[in-house]
Amino acid sequence: MQPSKVSYTPKLTTLVLGSLTALVVVSIILFPDKAFQSSLEGLTIWWKLVFPALLPFLIMIELLIGFGVIQGTGVLLDPLMRVIFRLPGVGGWALASGLIVGFPSGAKITATLSEKKLISRDETERLTALSHLCSPLFLIMVVGIGFLHSAKLGLILAIVHYTTAIVTGFLMRFPKISKVPEQPSDDQMISAPKSAGSIWKMALSTMRQAYLHDGRAFGKLLGDAVISSVQTLMLIGGYMMIFSVLINVITITRLTEVLEPLISFFLRFLNVHTDTSAQWITGLMEIHLGAYSWSQAQGVSLLPQMALISAFLGWGGLSAHAQVAGFHQKTEARYRFFFQSRILHAVLAFVGTILLWKPVQFLLIDTEPSFLWLDQTSNTNTQFASQLNGGSIWALWGVNLFQFLLLIITMLIISSFISTFRKKAQ
Repeated sequence: MQPSKVSYTPKLTTLVLGSLTALVVVSIILFPDKAFQSSLEGLTIWWKLVFPALLPFLIMIELLIGFGVIQGTGVLLDPLMRVIFRLPGVGGWALASGLIVGFPSGAKITATLSEKKLISRDETERLTALSHLCSPLFLIMVVGIGFLHSAKLGLILAIVHYTTAIVTGFLMRFPKISKVPEQPSDDQMISAPKSAGSIWKMALSTMRQAYLHDGRAFGKLLGDAVISSVQTLMLIGGYMMIFSVLINVITITRLTEVLEPLISFFLRFLNVHTDTSAQWITGLMEIHLGAYSWSQAQGVSLLPQMALISAFLGWGGLSAHAQVAGFHQKTEARYRFFFQSRILHAVLAFVGTILLWKPVQFLLIDTEPSFLWLDQTSNTNTQFASQLNGGSIWALWGVNLFQFLLLIITMLIISSFISTFRKKAQ
């Protein structure tokens, strides 16, 4: 096994991060009240939306990796992931987590798989880009019902978001061929056994080998999973608080006026003549605050508003970008690939919303989703209004878990059909 390469942080990245840190410190000194209020806003989003959504799944994933379940089911998911996305089967867990739990769970799981040498650098980059998605809970319940006061609008956002995400993953599945082939590590050999037999026997063998290779007792494994998950969530919360402060500082110092001419020129093509530079800055920096800001924008008709919200949901916000970069510090994945994928997803989501607007509305015109009754619930006049009227989503993690397991089972069934079909075709 070759020693892992040490990745050095580029000078430009160091300069940018250092400047942002200095700006946060200066803003706390100059505007202590505003800094405290904005950091509290970021902390509120983290505690009510992010922490309860991610904690159970991060612990579960760490346990499943330690027991070898992800490596074993990765063998079963390999036909599906290879055919569609040219990725190994273990990546199916990151993709399913991104689809159900939302970002940055996909990036965290991908980073864990990469650190254990279960996927290569190119696979890490493409899987991170593919699995960086908003959860249905956030799109439909928070943005749709809580912000836009319409379950159908949230459902339209979800349809566009996931459709364009799949297209983005498909377009970015053709990486440049590396000149120097990577040598498989011991863990990669575990994830792809050479023994003969059915795919189910191979999966069980892989799971057992991975568990023996890990070697940790259940108590040790559970403790490590909890510690790692809480540390990850603390990192996410810190980034969200920092970027919330930055948004307020940019607003107070009127730095948004710098982008106003460029934004006005772009929006003129959408027949929008309202100053939305504050919404642009917020959307570029943090997606939760950005989605709320765009939902409250005045003087913007519904279609341009939905198209811009879709674009910023595809972009994800620099706060989430920083979280992804933090997770991949110990991997060889390049941020540039992730950045390009976010731009591509944002463009496709913007165009896709415009193209699919009327067809999707026609399909939903006579339907009433089961969660439509929530449209009639009273919402508090706060930017954190959610389907629980300002409460957290702790009560919904069981529903998320059921959806996650259902998606994994569906992927396993489709993968088995693909495997059977390929055997018959040979």
